[in-house]
Amino acid sequence: MHHGAAHAPAPLLTVQDGHPHTLAFLAGVRGDRIRCLGVTEFGQSTSLEEAYALHGIDAPAIVDAALGLVGR
Repeated sequence: MHHGAAHAPAPLLTVQDGHPHTLAFLAGVRGDRIRCLGVTEFGQSTSLEEAYALHGIDAPAIVDAALGLVGR
């Protein structure tokens, strides 16, 4: 059985406009470090851009989460 780089654990970042734990099971598939971003509160009335920033799923939040996963 070959255990090369394709089988090595790697950081995994999921982003969705739903609950962040929906995809949390993916970490158990290979033992990867995971960070799940998503919406945990509902009922706010904003633009889509404001909603993404409010819930931490806008571009700056995604970049910060990704850098945190790789230790930067």
